[in-house]
Amino acid sequence: MRLLPVTLFAAALGMPVALSAAEADPFDAIDARLEAEFERVDQSLEEQYRLLDQALEDAYARLSREVADTWGEAEVILPTRKQWVDYAEDMQTRRIVDFEAGTVQIEQMLDDAVDTVQVAAVIHDELEALRTDSEQDLAEKDLAMQYARESLAAEGVATAPIAELPDEPVLERVIAPIAEASLADTIAAAFQAKAPTPVNAPLTAAVVTSEGKQKVSVTVPLAKNFTQTLAERYFGTIAREARRRDLAPSLLLAVMETESSFNPRATSGVPAYGLMQLVPKSGALDAYLYVYGERMLLDPEYLYDPDQNVELGSAYLALLQNRYLRHIDNPKSKELCAIAAYNTGASNVARSFTGTRSVPEAAKVINAMDPDAVYNHLRNNLPYEETRNYIRKVTAAQERYAQYDDMSDS
Repeated sequence: MRLLPVTLFAAALGMPVALSAAEADPFDAIDARLEAEFERVDQSLEEQYRLLDQALEDAYARLSREVADTWGEAEVILPTRKQWVDYAEDMQTRRIVDFEAGTVQIEQMLDDAVDTVQVAAVIHDELEALRTDSEQDLAEKDLAMQYARESLAAEGVATAPIAELPDEPVLERVIAPIAEASLADTIAAAFQAKAPTPVNAPLTAAVVTSEGKQKVSVTVPLAKNFTQTLAERYFGTIAREARRRDLAPSLLLAVMETESSFNPRATSGVPAYGLMQLVPKSGALDAYLYVYGERMLLDPEYLYDPDQNVELGSAYLALLQNRYLRHIDNPKSKELCAIAAYNTGASNVARSFTGTRSVPEAAKVINAMDPDAVYNHLRNNLPYEETRNYIRKVTAAQERYAQYDDMSDS
């Protein structure tokens, strides 16, 4: 049965799939051609990705300049994997959600005539908007992506179609409402003390001066169980794609937590985007080809969509297991190697076992080991410390999410 997905994939690529009965492993007959298809990006698409990279570089440079002009060079804060950041169009207010620390910060630039009641009203409105913003709202408030898409449109570059984003609030269940009067009192106290309110308070405020510019910063904690709440928000999509790709939901949840802490706007400098941190020109491109049988320019906005991100992230994990790591016999050993490969690539996994990039040769060594030995070997011998820590984090998270494996069958 394992022949079916690759045969269909090869057919989608317009490749002949007739196999002789004498072939010991049917995959080997088309492997070289499939490898070429995965790695070959035609010149037109290569140029489109070059334009995308340039558009994103220019967009973030423009946003950085605009932030620096208002907030100061030392106060330039841009989105990361575990932290989403957005700015009001006038640049006077920003929202920072730290999914790793479990906090929300609303910051407001101040002028000479400070009205704490008015400042509290602005921050209250921003906090309420944050509680009710949907993925579509977040997309519309992402200035860098707006700038990048404007540049791509000017160049006539067409990207993969983006589905209509969900209109349900993203953070409503993990941010408690705060009364405007409480905000005003806390902010007024911060101005009087010129120091943060107690750290253990449910709401803290501080007045900060940097480069001659003054701001007020209000911090609100996310709910204690915010990670689980966000995991459940995406579980319908996760369960569907897990069934579709014959993967454990706990694996997808664990990868998602490790990659982004369930930040749907996760952005890294790799660059990688979205819940499962897909790289447009490599993993995302391979997965899209695997799912749809064609290559498309995948811009960040496509990968920020939770459904599309989980679809491609799941497909990429399945691709790693069913194609790149297919010579590994034990399912658990294969899954462990796929976790490492998701972070560093299958060839680096192979290199940790044999010193070469040949996965079939590494599989011979892996097949002589039990899964515990495979895990310990990966933890100690993967070429990069990041990946050694990655497999530890994912497997630990997978144990915490094991209960969801049974839920997906109901």
